[in-house]
Amino acid sequence: MGKPCFIVGDLAIELSPLTVIFADGSKATCEQAKTSKADGREVYKFSCEDAFVNIGISGRGLCRVISFSASSLRDLSYKFPLEINICTDKPNRVLALTTHREAAKYYSSAFGYYNQIAVDKEPKGPKPPDDPEYPPALGFIEHEDYVRGYPCWTYPVFLKGFEEIPCYSIFLLADYGNKYLALLTLSDKTTAYLWPGPKLSIFSGKASRNIYESYVASLAVSNDPYEAIKECVNAAASFVRFKPRILKRKPIIMDKIGWCSWNALLTEDLSHENIVKIVGGLINRGLRLGWVIIDDGWQEEVSREGWPRRALKRLAANKRFPEGIGGVSRALKDMGVELVGLWHTINIHWGGFEDEVLRELGGSGFFSRFVGNYVPPPSMEDAFNLYDKFFSWVKDNRIDFVKIDNQWVLHALYSDAVMVGEAAKNVEVAMQAAAYANGLDILNCMSMAPENYSNFLFSNVMRVSMDYVPFWKGDAKLHTLFSVYNAILFSHIAHPDYDMFMSYDPYAKIHAVARIFSGGPIYITDRHADKTDINLLKRFVLPDGRLVKVDRPASPTIDSLFSDPYNNRVLLKIASETNGSISIAAFNVNRLGGVIEDCISLSGLPFPVKRGDYAYHKAFSGESGLLKENEDLKISLGELEVEVINLVPVEDDRAVIGLKEYILPRFPIRAFKLPSGKILVETLSSGTLLYYAKGAFNEAKVEKGSLIEI
Repeated sequence: MGKPCFIVGDLAIELSPLTVIFADGSKATCEQAKTSKADGREVYKFSCEDAFVNIGISGRGLCRVISFSASSLRDLSYKFPLEINICTDKPNRVLALTTHREAAKYYSSAFGYYNQIAVDKEPKGPKPPDDPEYPPALGFIEHEDYVRGYPCWTYPVFLKGFEEIPCYSIFLLADYGNKYLALLTLSDKTTAYLWPGPKLSIFSGKASRNIYESYVASLAVSNDPYEAIKECVNAAASFVRFKPRILKRKPIIMDKIGWCSWNALLTEDLSHENIVKIVGGLINRGLRLGWVIIDDGWQEEVSREGWPRRALKRLAANKRFPEGIGGVSRALKDMGVELVGLWHTINIHWGGFEDEVLRELGGSGFFSRFVGNYVPPPSMEDAFNLYDKFFSWVKDNRIDFVKIDNQWVLHALYSDAVMVGEAAKNVEVAMQAAAYANGLDILNCMSMAPENYSNFLFSNVMRVSMDYVPFWKGDAKLHTLFSVYNAILFSHIAHPDYDMFMSYDPYAKIHAVARIFSGGPIYITDRHADKTDINLLKRFVLPDGRLVKVDRPASPTIDSLFSDPYNNRVLLKIASETNGSISIAAFNVNRLGGVIEDCISLSGLPFPVKRGDYAYHKAFSGESGLLKENEDLKISLGELEVEVINLVPVEDDRAVIGLKEYILPRFPIRAFKLPSGKILVETLSSGTLLYYAKGAFNEAKVEKGSLIEI
């Protein structure tokens, strides 16, 4: 019988060979025995001496979703019981997102060095290079080493072909010149990863002789790469337990500027007194903070030798919070802060929790060998009951939302006790349901693993990058690179969070612009309010604390999708729209620095635009001009420079750029076209209105609420 083959768009995909791995380490290659088709679904039946495997293909047209089930006479491996080779045409280029731990090899030393400098202490360890190699060699890694490396983030890698895909990858976008293939791995009963080849390597987490149907990957093909990604995500959402971003409620922290305690105070300096002092200082300088996160370090915990060494001892704040969490929250709200968030991990604390916490919550726990302590049970009902009581305590302390960290750990907490996907589904969905039942929103963190994103049923904001590192030139480049390319996938699942930053970081401007274009939350982590760059913040924060940002998460332009701007002499360019204008940000994140010349083309944007002439304005240089139809706009940037170009179509010889004091000038205005062809402009803030009329650019000083006819 021929190899199993199905068509996605006009791309033929073969799934062969299939390799079954047993608990004793032995392997068997399965041969196809039978094919059946019904209700738009194809099932390919495979068998070997001791096992049967069914591969299901669901969907039509541009999208497919792959599933499998298996039965065996012998125990299947608790790690990787199945490998599925994917054979298809060779692409020109590939962008992959990988969770391979070695991708961030320089970050450990960076945390020890720069995080300490940021809190006015001596560095712990050597200074990392300003031009770190990226990506480093990403070879095979044993699963035991993988899970001890906090594999919670994805990292973009630019490849020549499928054979270069690093192990433990979760997404690829392949360029065929006239079409694009997007593939996303999923967690259902099991969890799938991409291996070189490409190959789907299926992780189960529990030795078993029967694995019921488990969805492992979604695929989409389109002549538009952005459409391929979107449809790949939408197809997956029809079969596993997440919903796309646009179908979920907007998180409560999206509209105003926030502050987080992490880089400002770390754990040792976190206290009621220091939080109130910093937040008060920022407010006194005129910054209307909408929300605050009390990050790691508030807990009454126990430390021990080994990994992870910190566990929650009691459901209480430590002695640095004499009035408890409720006391500091009350103090912040008395100062005018609207929302207060509290940090914890998905297993309550890094090393789980002690018996006393279990007694206080009155629920059941699961003793995990991975952390050597109690964690939430992998039953949905029991997990919901535990989280419900925990979140009730959180809510009683005047908390409005939670930052839930360390979510990837679901991959390892229940090893060899429960199938990984079942445990992840039960705990993730129970956690989200309990949080929302208690009126708490969720900021997801360390959650870019399949076990997490496959289960974001309610959650709608997630960190999409490794931690921000203050003052490090290498991070200003890599963090921007990571965030932008990770967001091309994850922005379809949740609002992307590019992490906090310090406004007086020497590279603060590039961090700020990236976050403005993220479409997600924006928050600072300043330690010294007297150093806060108020002038920079005023360029994207309105006087009432509302954020100036794009309409939706930005994506790389078509010529940036596969270009590797860290290693190649090209600019990183991303684009979105802002209240009727096209907004483009260009970054020089090249590893070696120097000046890079490039151009902006309206034909290469990640969304369709009107043909015609455009008036443009560069937010930082102040240059304005007219971009004629089919022309390109040249741009030149030095190392770690950034420029934002806003373009507005010229109609009836008029175009309103907006208030030029803001990085996105169109955000704080409303423009209405009158029957006469003129434009009526209402201003939502005071500033300088920049507009094009009768062949010239004009400026007018305006007050908030002004009405101007152009």
